[in-house]
Amino acid sequence: MQKTSNLFLNLFILLAGIPFMRSQEISAVIKDSLTKEAIPFATIYLSSGKGIITNIEGRFKMQYDASKQLDDSLFVSCMGYKTIGYPIKSFKDSIVFLPSKTIALGSIILSNKNLSAEDIIKEVKKNIAEKYELGLTHKKIFFRESGSQEFKKLRVKVKKSSIKEFNQAFWDSTLLKIPRKNEWHTEVSGNLYGDFSKENQKFEIDRALELEDKKTTAIFNNIEKAFDTILKQNIKKDSYFKLRMGLISTKLEDVELNSSEKDTLTSDEKLVKEKESFSKWRKRIITNIISVLFEKEMLSISVLKKSNRYDFERVDFTYFNNTPVYILKFKPSGNEDFAGKLYVDADEMTLLRAEYKNIKDIRDISLLGFSFKHYFKEIAIQFKKTESGKYALQYLEAIDQFETGINRAFSILEKNKVVKGRNKKNELKMELNFRTNQFQKYQMVVFESERITQEIFDAFKEKPSILPVNLIQYDPTFWEGYTIIEPNQAIKEFKVEN
Repeated sequence: MQKTSNLFLNLFILLAGIPFMRSQEISAVIKDSLTKEAIPFATIYLSSGKGIITNIEGRFKMQYDASKQLDDSLFVSCMGYKTIGYPIKSFKDSIVFLPSKTIALGSIILSNKNLSAEDIIKEVKKNIAEKYELGLTHKKIFFRESGSQEFKKLRVKVKKSSIKEFNQAFWDSTLLKIPRKNEWHTEVSGNLYGDFSKENQKFEIDRALELEDKKTTAIFNNIEKAFDTILKQNIKKDSYFKLRMGLISTKLEDVELNSSEKDTLTSDEKLVKEKESFSKWRKRIITNIISVLFEKEMLSISVLKKSNRYDFERVDFTYFNNTPVYILKFKPSGNEDFAGKLYVDADEMTLLRAEYKNIKDIRDISLLGFSFKHYFKEIAIQFKKTESGKYALQYLEAIDQFETGINRAFSILEKNKVVKGRNKKNELKMELNFRTNQFQKYQMVVFESERITQEIFDAFKEKPSILPVNLIQYDPTFWEGYTIIEPNQAIKEFKVEN
């Protein structure tokens, strides 16, 4: 009997250990061999084509199947550096130093051409459908959204209120509860099916993480409930609201009060809707940021669409692996917003990478007490050559910062055409003065990309089944078994204080 028990115990241990033996992890920091500085956006890939890129701190972490890829090799490459290869089974370095690649003088003139920067741009914009994988594909992706909001000002002064509960003391106590700064991070790993249009996108989430203080969400929910309770006690049925600011008056749509409809959804049905909502929102964000890359078989990156408004200069020549690459700098020749660099495959005249940021405010509006300033935007886009010979999206990063403010008086009026008597029933007149700074960052990395047919795309059905796991502190073990882009130090240090 003891032998039988040992047999089953050993069998259990063996079976339980299989997933861990199959999935192995390698990680390191990539640095310049001369300056010892970290190299961001370096590409790390296997012979099979699976890959990842380093984060802004030069760090990477990648999973591989030890049962299939133990004899594979790991390659590290970056523009301007030599490509280094290591057998996976012997890779133990925590720091990898990349040496610069020496360029032979004769290599600068390629294909018997010595093109100007303007000529290169013209060639880059040609034959986009032949250079890039624009059709339907199945992409394994990791997507991260980071954001923060900080109130610089938040004041309300009540001028008149026919609802006694909405007095100055109520607003003062309510505003004190609102956190002046909030930060959040959301990460998802999954499968994206489609092309670069908004219409042809399907998304399946495998796992999701949310770093956020849920107490902040609860505060806003409680404030909303308090508002709703007070309004339901004072507002007539079938009322509607008008917002008045000086001579401007507009009806407030989609404001539902005193609804007689009861919540008939079961807890399971609510959970399903919550999963659907989370999946749809992630897909909407991803779709919005990738759909602007191509338009009708044209590169629709702002700098290339408006290339006649920019000055381009060919400033350098390098290699990415064995691909010769032109490096172009650009800046506005007129009233455009961005300056940066483009990296172009010199053999195929294909854009490999674009990186740029604004050099002046993108938008600065101030009108009738409302203000909006979009004062920072930074973009990084990188493409990777696939087995088909075409380039496909590998990495996209977008950072935006903007400031919003309101400083003016307004009135909210309750109107009701059904109840007899005066049309105006209640009025809240107040002065609002608030200013908020917002930060938003999106990162998307594509690990694998393969062509699919229309039939495969049509056959795939979205079945949202994942909600994010909420953590109040970064957990480095959460993504074990998954390949992701390494978080930066700010995310690693994220912690909700009690």
